[in-house]
Amino acid sequence: MEQAGELGKEAGESSVPKMVGQGVYGVGPVLAALTARRREFYALYIQESMDLSGNNKKRKDKKTVEKVLRMAEEIGLKVIETSKHDLNMVVDNRPHQGVVLDASPLEMVNIKELDPVRVEGGKAPVWIALDEIMDPQNLGAIIRSAYYFGAQGVVLCAKNSAPLSGVVSKASAGSLELIELLSCRNMMQFLSSSAENGWRVLGGTIANKAVPLSEVEIGVPTILVMGSEGTGLRPLVERSCTHLVRIPGNVDVFVEGADADAGEEGDSSSSNQDLRSFLAVESLNVSVAAGVL
Repeated sequence: MEQAGELGKEAGESSVPKMVGQGVYGVGPVLAALTARRREFYALYIQESMDLSGNNKKRKDKKTVEKVLRMAEEIGLKVIETSKHDLNMVVDNRPHQGVVLDASPLEMVNIKELDPVRVEGGKAPVWIALDEIMDPQNLGAIIRSAYYFGAQGVVLCAKNSAPLSGVVSKASAGSLELIELLSCRNMMQFLSSSAENGWRVLGGTIANKAVPLSEVEIGVPTILVMGSEGTGLRPLVERSCTHLVRIPGNVDVFVEGADADAGEEGDSSSSNQDLRSFLAVESLNVSVAAGVL
C-alpha cells in the first residue's frame, strides 16, 4: 500500500488525488463496483490510519472495508493511503467512508426497443424507463428501488438525464453497479416500438384519468415510465404510454373538493389550478413514487 506523499509530488503541488476516471465513493458502491467488474479500475484510495482492528467498536463496516482491500489485492489494483481532507476534496465533501475508487465511467447499451417476451409462471418482467430525471439523488434512489424489487433494468434518455456519476452510485447504495442499464435516443419511439412488441407501457402520473395502482393487472410484461421531477411525463411521452397509473392518496380528496366548489367565485378555476399545482409539488417525490409503483 502506497502513501499519497510517496508519489513524487513536487514541493507546493497539491496532494489531492487526480482522478483518471471518476470517483466511486462509499464502502458499498466501491465493493459493488469491484464485484461487478463493469468498469476499468485505476486506483483505490483509502483514508490513512484507518482503524480496522477488532477493538474498534465504532467502525461497523470494517469487514466490508477488509473485503474491498482483499478484492483490490486479488486484481492487482494499486491501493494508496491519503488523508481524510484530500478524500473530502476529491468527492466534494460527500460521505466517502474513507474509500474512493478511481474508475472508468459506466457505459450504457443503446437500444431502440425491447424485444417480445413470453411470460412463464405468472411472473412478468418489469423495466423502469426514466424520462429526463436530472437529479442524481433521485436517479440513484430510483435505481436502488428498481434493483431491490427485482426490475430487469433501467432505460434512460441519452439526453437530459443525470450522468451516471459517483453521486448516483452512492445514492443507489451501489445498485447502479449491478443493475442492467440501457440508453435510448428517442423515448417516445422506444416506448411505442416496445408496445408493438407486446409490452404494457405504464406511465406514472397524478392525473385523475389514470387508473389507481390497486386496479393495475399484474403478470403483464411492463415498462414503468417516470417523468422529470418538475413537470412529470412530457405530453408526447404520456401519449406513448398504453396505460396511465396513479398512486391514490390524501391529495385526491382535496383536488376533488376543489372541483366541487368550481363556479362559486369568478376566479375559482384559476385558484383550483393553483391548488392542483401546489398539491402536485406536495404529493410524492419521483423516487418515492417510483418505489411505490
